[in-house]
Amino acid sequence: MFDTREGWLTEGVKIMDAEIFNGHASGDIPFRICFSWPGGRGKKKGVMGQCWKPDSSADKTTEMFISPNVSDPVDVLDTACHENVHRWVGVDCGHRGKFRTVALAIGLEGKMPSASAGTELRQKLADIAERLGPLPHAALSSDGRTRKQSTRMLKVECPDCGNIARQSAQAAIIGLICGGCNIPMELV
Repeated sequence: MFDTREGWLTEGVKIMDAEIFNGHASGDIPFRICFSWPGGRGKKKGVMGQCWKPDSSADKTTEMFISPNVSDPVDVLDTACHENVHRWVGVDCGHRGKFRTVALAIGLEGKMPSASAGTELRQKLADIAERLGPLPHAALSSDGRTRKQSTRMLKVECPDCGNIARQSAQAAIIGLICGGCNIPMELV
């Protein structure tokens, strides 16, 4: 039914707005939603979703992100539902006050920072997922994506006294002189 993940997600949020948030949200708050690594510009690990306030976007659109390592359609909608509460109540209230009131009213449960769908809401989300059809997305793992960079410094050693130092590759062209022996050090 949908060729793109974003189309599937956008339609899912529109259905949620009409069927789950009806009576808990009013007006029109423009939004975009996509799969992307959320988490405070990569500083937080294990974050499943994130909502950015309209002021952060050049065109004043609320931006919602779902972690690409989530692939189960109901889990995706569950995370989108949590982020959609932020969209409707405003990001600035965090997980307190209005957020908590609306989250509990629509059926989110648990500690508010990680609130997820209770049994009844999860069934509604499963129904929405079924109507949307297959989610054109496969889980993306960050394992092995990047390895920690080892030092770029090269190890050098004095052939006489064994003094060890490190220097950049560029400095190795010029060479490092051992302070104790006053002879050129060698790459190890």
